[in-house]
Amino acid sequence: MRLLSGALVLAVAALLCIPASRADAAFSDKLCPEATQYVLAVGAVSQNDTPQKQYDALHAAVNAYDTCGKRHLASAEIEPGVHYAYTRQASFGVVEARALLALNRTADAKRELENSKRLAQDVVEWKQSYNQSGANIASSGSDNRPSIYRDAAKEVLAAANDMLAKLAAPAASAVPAPAPSPHA
Repeated sequence: MRLLSGALVLAVAALLCIPASRADAAFSDKLCPEATQYVLAVGAVSQNDTPQKQYDALHAAVNAYDTCGKRHLASAEIEPGVHYAYTRQASFGVVEARALLALNRTADAKRELENSKRLAQDVVEWKQSYNQSGANIASSGSDNRPSIYRDAAKEVLAAANDMLAKLAAPAASAVPAPAPSPHA
């Protein structure tokens, strides 16, 4: 069952194909350092590993970005901190949902997809309304920029929506549809 968008599949495949030794040297999360070890653990998981092992690694990464997002939220670092964490959490959440489906945990997968969708949507819809000094500038209209993670969040949102739509679609019938008449 293909439930991931092409771009997300390629990103996950690239992440899963990086040898752990290269991943260790190549990745260090500057905005969410507490997530680094979990992202590296996801990179060490093979597509041949059990769905449970894949899920465990992905779930730990999702939790790490959730923790990071809460930390940035507590210190009011919405942009870039919270939005970065939300986008990363949502992207790993979509892949986590795929592992949950492989474990026949459809309800949990839907719940994770809905959460990923909510996080990505928050980033997509956000508009900056304060300047660097904290003054509200929404009334002046001088700065109404979206999050710098908006495009990435849109891709995650599309992937989550695509998977949810496929999960909601009725199962194909066992009897194939008749072939169209060549005379029509």
